[in-house]
Amino acid sequence: MFGLTGWKKEVLDWILTIGCAIIIAFGLRTYVLTLVNVQGTSMEPTLSNSDKLYINKLMYKPERGDIIVFTPASDPDRPYIKRVIALEGDTVYIDFETSEVYVNGEVIDEPYIKEPTKLIGSYISQLMLSGHYSKDEPIVIEKGMVFAMGDNRNNSKDSREIGQVPLEEIAGGVCFRFWPFSEFGAIPDGTE
Repeated sequence: MFGLTGWKKEVLDWILTIGCAIIIAFGLRTYVLTLVNVQGTSMEPTLSNSDKLYINKLMYKPERGDIIVFTPASDPDRPYIKRVIALEGDTVYIDFETSEVYVNGEVIDEPYIKEPTKLIGSYISQLMLSGHYSKDEPIVIEKGMVFAMGDNRNNSKDSREIGQVPLEEIAGGVCFRFWPFSEFGAIPDGTE
C-alpha cells in the first residue's frame, strides 16, 4: 500500500482499521442503536432507576405495547421512557373509578402495571372540565401521535399530563436491557 513496507505498512493498516471501526461505531450509535439510562421510577416494575437500555432508532415505527423513548417539547431536559397504549386513530378512555383503560372501546389487559391507574393528569383534567371526556367521548389519537403511559401509573408524568406524543419526538423503541446484567435481554412488550 503506497509503496510502504514492514512496520510502516502495519502501522498504517492498524490506523485505517481503527479509524473504520470508530466511524462504524459512531454510525451505529447515531443512526441505529443508542444507549439510554432510565431516570426515575415511572416504569416500575418493568424497568428500574439506572437500568441501561438500547433503543432501536433505524426506521422505528411504534406499536401498541412498545416501550419508547421520547423527549417532549414541553420538557426537553431529559428523555421520557413510557409504554405505547394507543396509536393514531385509536380511542382511549380511562375509567378512574375502576382503573380500567379502554382502547377502541375494549378494556386492555395490563399485567405489567405496578398498581391500578388513579392519577388523572392535567391533560385529561382539562378535557373533563371542558366536558369532552367520557366513555362516550374518549380521546381520539390524532394523526402522527401516540398515547403513552408509564407502568407505575400513579408515579408517572405521561400522556395523561402532557397529552399525545408526536412521532417526531420519539427517539426509538427499547430493544433490550443492557444493565443490570442479571436482567440482560429483551423486555416484554406487554402484549404476550
